[in-house]
Amino acid sequence: MKRGPFDTLRAKLAAFEQWPGPYLFKFIAPKDRIGEVEALFEGHEYRLRPSRNGRWVSLTCERVMASSEAVVEILSLIHI
Repeated sequence: MKRGPFDTLRAKLAAFEQWPGPYLFKFIAPKDRIGEVEALFEGHEYRLRPSRNGRWVSLTCERVMASSEAVVEILSLIHI
């Protein structure tokens, strides 16, 4: 059976986290593509922080997630 790109993460989340529970998302993206990440967290509080040279932006958002599968679902939507 072929392994998916999130199988290891899914197993670790299932083993070490309790669901539902908080999960801290952190993304670093080029300044011109951070809008794609922001769209996934619309309606939720998040923090943006530009890099020193301004070419990159980090997005941090803590959300209560129902399961490890819900975390993987969001992560799988990011293609940066």
